[in-house]
Amino acid sequence: MESFTFSFVLSILLLNSFALSLNSVTDKNALISLKNSITSDPYAILSTNWSQNTPVCNWIGVSCGLRHGRVIALNLPGYDLAGTVSPHLGNLKFLRYLDISSNRFTGILPFELSKLRHLKKMNVGANSFTGEIPTWLGSLPQLEKLYLYNNTFLGWLPSDMCNSMPNIKILTAHENRLEGQIPRNIWKCTHLETLSLSYNNFSGNIPREIGRLRVLTKLYLGYNNGFRGGVPPEIGNLSRLEILNIDSASLTGHIPSPIFNISSLTYLSFSYNSLSGNIPTFHRLPKLEVLYLDTNKLTGWLPSNICNNNTSIKELYLSENKLEGNIPPNIWSCKHLELLDLSQNNLSGHIPRAIGNTSLLRELYLAYNHFNGELPQEIGTLPMLEIFTVTQHQSLEWKAKCQQMGMDRKASSRILDLSATLIILTVKGR
Repeated sequence: MESFTFSFVLSILLLNSFALSLNSVTDKNALISLKNSITSDPYAILSTNWSQNTPVCNWIGVSCGLRHGRVIALNLPGYDLAGTVSPHLGNLKFLRYLDISSNRFTGILPFELSKLRHLKKMNVGANSFTGEIPTWLGSLPQLEKLYLYNNTFLGWLPSDMCNSMPNIKILTAHENRLEGQIPRNIWKCTHLETLSLSYNNFSGNIPREIGRLRVLTKLYLGYNNGFRGGVPPEIGNLSRLEILNIDSASLTGHIPSPIFNISSLTYLSFSYNSLSGNIPTFHRLPKLEVLYLDTNKLTGWLPSNICNNNTSIKELYLSENKLEGNIPPNIWSCKHLELLDLSQNNLSGHIPRAIGNTSLLRELYLAYNHFNGELPQEIGTLPMLEIFTVTQHQSLEWKAKCQQMGMDRKASSRILDLSATLIILTVKGR
């Protein structure tokens, strides 16, 4: 009886060993198939390292699981590989991480990749893949990170994309040729933290349903010139949002005031649109470092409380609008301000002497406004100032004033375009 038991156990072990060996061969053949589909390998990564005589788990870019020895990760970013993706990659049944970004792969993503049921991350960005966004992506239930950026994908985003990807956290499809409307059921990707769809040809309204993505921290929708309408006020519900960028997207209407209630924002940009109305009242934005509202049709006065609750602001771009009135005196209480661009507006009055409080200011653009009075002596005390622009009708008086303040006293300092509309004083290294 003991002999029989021993023989049975030995048979099981041999069968398991045979199965593991067979599975390892399956993984190896899948990778060899990928190697054979490569038409250019300028760094000889695959041609020299992926050898039949070397264990697969020792190949560059390949990682295996400790328990079963199966391939769980394939990481080949930035090797300038050219070719197509072999459909046999779908046989890597235990694959969790696939990164072939920043290469020169072409063609479509083969349907066989839908068999990678354990895949958590797929990065095929910065290649030349084409065709439509595969609908079979919905067959990857564990997928958390999907990078499709900088390719030539065509067509619409699948309307049911979020129905079958409940765990997706990162979706980047910027710099493609996608068109149509952003699916309204995008809100079903309830775990989405980053959504990047910039530099495409999306049209229609930005769906209000984006405001239901409650854990979203980064939203990029800029450079889609087919959008209609304005910024959905529901975006103001995204209480965890840190980065909001919708540049050059043909936006119209007013900036919704709830946007300025998102206390987690660090970066906000609506540049190069046709937004109108007043700049909303600044609420508590303690983490905001960059605000770009330039090149719109904004009117009215600058908010008087612009720096009251924005202690971290470093860059403030408000140029090329229709703003008027005086510069709020408290704008100079933005202690961390490094760049201020108020040029090409209808601002008037005196430049406040409190400008001397902005000791970190490097660039100050005030050209094409209607300021009057003398140039504040305090500008000469700004230790970090490198560039300062003023308008021509003030140039002779202010040039002399700048020279009195020693703003061009060293060789590294220079005055450019004296006969043009601007005077640009570079004062670094005084």
